[in-house]
Amino acid sequence: MGGPRLADVLAFAGVRADAVDVNVIGLDEAEWARPMPLEKALDPDTILALTMNGVPLPPDHGFPVRVVVPGWVGSSSVKWVGRIEVATEKVWVRANTSSYVLVGDEWPADRYAPAGGAPITTGMVKSALALPRPARLEAGVQRLRGFAWSPRGPVEGVEWGVGDAGWGRARLIGASAGLPLAWCRFEFEWNATPGSHVIRTRATDAAGDTQPLEGIYNAKGYLLNVALPHPVEVV
Repeated sequence: MGGPRLADVLAFAGVRADAVDVNVIGLDEAEWARPMPLEKALDPDTILALTMNGVPLPPDHGFPVRVVVPGWVGSSSVKWVGRIEVATEKVWVRANTSSYVLVGDEWPADRYAPAGGAPITTGMVKSALALPRPARLEAGVQRLRGFAWSPRGPVEGVEWGVGDAGWGRARLIGASAGLPLAWCRFEFEWNATPGSHVIRTRATDAAGDTQPLEGIYNAKGYLLNVALPHPVEVV
């Protein structure tokens, strides 16, 4: 995606030194909004995207402009941006009070008043196969591909496994491999035998975080990043 840095737009507008939060609001019927601290808004990677793959944003991706907030969960990248408001105090909206908050003993709500729990910002290391779910493949050597991502630095490795047969190492491919905050492609060969199988992939990032094999982190299930089983039928 391409477009101006949000920092440059804010500088042109003359943001005051006492600014605290920048709230981006969409033109959709619900006027979806997601505030961010001024520091995140000024991050050079936070942009107002006007194009995607060199052409204007398609409507379903947020035409005419979408804020892109790398490292934060997708709900932070507001589509169909209509206005941007800068406040001198913390801004609370649905997206950081009820819809996208961590609820549970580890996130007491009174620490994040008036939110119902800890507002979600940074995502988790993840990976996924680029296959239908469930998938159907022919027997024999198959080259499988997928994508991995982390908000805490580049993906350093991806492992894959079938059933309980252990883990193998996938290859990181493409120009995005090793770039912070970028989606990274991976691939591996699997000698597929007839029958029903389950494939898992798990990524590890530069911070040493690896996808777990199980676990739910909060009452709503947000930030789930377990190495999900991907069913595959081989014929």
